[in-house]
Amino acid sequence: MSIKLNALFSDSYVDVSQYRDQHFKGNRYEQEKLLKQANTLYVGNLSFYTTEEQVYELFSKSGDVKRIIIGLDKVKKTACGFCFLNLCSWKRAP
Repeated sequence: MSIKLNALFSDSYVDVSQYRDQHFKGNRYEQEKLLKQANTLYVGNLSFYTTEEQVYELFSKSGDVKRIIIGLDKVKKTACGFCFLNLCSWKRAP
């Protein structure tokens, strides 16, 4: 993959989707501003055996990872292939 992770979050690349959350209590411009400032990243298509440590090791190269939330099956309490990352900030790739 030729695009670096940080390139996805640079100001010049941010292109906000046309989708609008029906439950948002503000106007369109407020919602776009908040989306551009968001620091939560959804990561899907993970192996069910991917650990929190592996996710941290990979994404800490692009910024300070504040929290990782691994999606769990509510019955089996096992990983189900996705996670959310909360990031403090994004570093520029060298």
